[in-house]
Amino acid sequence: MGAGEGATDGEAAATGGLGVVITGGSRGLGLAMARRFLAAGDTVLLCARDGARLQAAQAELVEGTGAADRLHTLACDVARPTDAERLADLAAARLGTIHRWINNAGTAGRHKRPLAELAAEDIAATCATNLAGSMQLCAEAVRRMRRQPAAASPRYHLFNLGFSAFGAHFSRTAVPHRVSKLAVAELSRQLRRELREAGETGIGVHELRPGVVRTELLLADLPERARPVVDRLAEAPEPVAAALVPQIRGVTGTGRVIQYRSQLRLLLRGLAAVPAARRGG
Repeated sequence: MGAGEGATDGEAAATGGLGVVITGGSRGLGLAMARRFLAAGDTVLLCARDGARLQAAQAELVEGTGAADRLHTLACDVARPTDAERLADLAAARLGTIHRWINNAGTAGRHKRPLAELAAEDIAATCATNLAGSMQLCAEAVRRMRRQPAAASPRYHLFNLGFSAFGAHFSRTAVPHRVSKLAVAELSRQLRRELREAGETGIGVHELRPGVVRTELLLADLPERARPVVDRLAEAPEPVAAALVPQIRGVTGTGRVIQYRSQLRLLLRGLAAVPAARRGG
């Protein structure tokens, strides 16, 4: 019997026992969410490109939660189709039942510069990880979830981290990151439509919008003029994960937008940051 199998989704979320996949889990929000899921009694599979970082994250999580038997890891690059398939195979084998699949892995690109100043390799890598990678992972997740016991209403849930038009407007990242993240949001909409038209009732597809989370990727190559805005908007990963994980565990239906802060609050924080940016801090 898989983790949580035989219980309703709500019962599994209340008592623990969910099987959770988190991509991009060696640092930042992915790592913080993994800590919260493990603390709730769930079984987690983490993946990340950097094997050394992933090993360090595993040691940190085991030390903090004592959940060595409920934590699994895989070093892989989600932009590679073969790696996405390996991740899905391992998820099915180690989790038993995949209840939550969170496509958190992404990149803002090596440089935050105008499009014409970016190297072709940087543009391609950003789009491959954020959009093609998310699409491949969605395909693998749906394939595995369809092999699990059927349900009359969504029991297995898939989450993508896309951008709303509002989020893209306030982002200080380069065009490839903003455009690929907008496309990920459209991916979620199109996948929901496809599943609905196919009569698939057991899988929910949702948007996860954590807002601006302070990470190494966010701060890398950030122009000085943008730092006051980011300093005022960015949140540490831990409080964001603390707010999001209970909602992810208890989600129902499909098409939900789970976000850390409302767009109105983000707008007010963004507007408050503008004078500081003009003053240079």
